[in-house]
Amino acid sequence: MKRNTKFVVAGAFVSALLASSAPHAFAWSCVAVADDGTYGYSYNYPNKKGARQRAKAECSERTYDDCHVTSCDPNG
Repeated sequence: MKRNTKFVVAGAFVSALLASSAPHAFAWSCVAVADDGTYGYSYNYPNKKGARQRAKAECSERTYDDCHVTSCDPNG
């Protein structure tokens, strides 16, 4: 019985350690820029795809040039 308890405690410790060391993305932010200097940005999005789309859409609303996402941050 004592041996099983040690394994359970060790397993719980390893599980907690792995869970706490995993990176967590709380919110995505991105920046999109056009050749003429116009920009758009997004923040507090739950996924990268949505943040990229919003940044490009904001940039595109302000210019006729093509907008390109230049950076994204998973904790923005």
